[in-house]
Amino acid sequence: MNMNDFRKKIFLNSQYCTYYIDKGCTVLAGIMRSFGYKYAVKLPQEKLTQINAVYRKFTTMMNCLVGAEILLYVYLFMFPNYLKLLQMPFFVMGLTLSVIPLVMLYLTYIAVNYLYENYLARYVGTFQRVKFVPTIYNIEPATYEAYRKTPKKSVYVMAIMMIAFLYYALMPMIIDSQVSAEKYEKAVKSANVYSKFVPISPDVYAQRAYAEFKLGKYENAVKDYGLANDYSLSNIFNLDILGVKTYYLSFDAMINEFDAEIARRDKKIERQFLMAEKANYLMKNKKYNQALAIYNELINAYKTREDIAFAPDEIYFNRGQARTLTGDTQGARVDTEIARKMCADCEYNFDTNLVRRP
Repeated sequence: MNMNDFRKKIFLNSQYCTYYIDKGCTVLAGIMRSFGYKYAVKLPQEKLTQINAVYRKFTTMMNCLVGAEILLYVYLFMFPNYLKLLQMPFFVMGLTLSVIPLVMLYLTYIAVNYLYENYLARYVGTFQRVKFVPTIYNIEPATYEAYRKTPKKSVYVMAIMMIAFLYYALMPMIIDSQVSAEKYEKAVKSANVYSKFVPISPDVYAQRAYAEFKLGKYENAVKDYGLANDYSLSNIFNLDILGVKTYYLSFDAMINEFDAEIARRDKKIERQFLMAEKANYLMKNKKYNQALAIYNELINAYKTREDIAFAPDEIYFNRGQARTLTGDTQGARVDTEIARKMCADCEYNFDTNLVRRP
């Protein structure tokens, strides 16, 4: 097949191929292009020009209706029920996501095609419904040449689709770069816009949550980390939520949060990590003796060569601070020296390590 024939094949499958001549009879394309309308005569060019203009109006109407239906289906059904859909068996979810839009689209084709048939019957004349099967040999050369020289609307549609795809694909990376550059206000604004169009992205919710945390919008951050958990179908951001809560919950409520999270952990190494965070929180709230008891337990675990998830130098340094504040200056000096030997250049504080950079 040469290039010209290949282009004609593309033309045959496009909405620009609206008719062909079959043994002296004109066959018009239907909106549902699997069938067409055969007239017993060859229609004059003036009439075909008029029909083509009306055909384009009907196809434009159909494309607009289909586009609107898809958007409504996505934003009024898919996104609001996204989590419920994911919890369905795969077969049921597949049927739900395919059957409903296919039925909607098929009914739209039927309705628009019915209106077009009425137009043809009233303004052109009686027709015979046949299969619409044009070939490269029975298309009108003038029509094909007009197609080649006419700017293709499909190019603009593809450009719009490409822009939409690039926005969908690149915007999360832009938000991530804004967070990395500590442009937290911009990151929140960008995520706000993106989540309006794509309200099911866990990565974007996590990025916005971290930016809100850095801006001191703690309750918003907890809400967004919760959404990130929901849409990732996991509890991966539970520790981040716990860390953010240390900045605004009351002391008693936060201790209960720590104890509940520690109790949920089956692995000792995870419980010890949370205990270290709890001890730091106790230090920030001037509960030095309670913090000291936890630091002692953690250092004993380190000395007995247990697997640990906390930094031992930080625990030694923090225990030294607790000892200083409880009057054990000699013990504080020993702990501080051990910490400095482990990491001479490290700086320590009691801020939470639970909130991670996404």
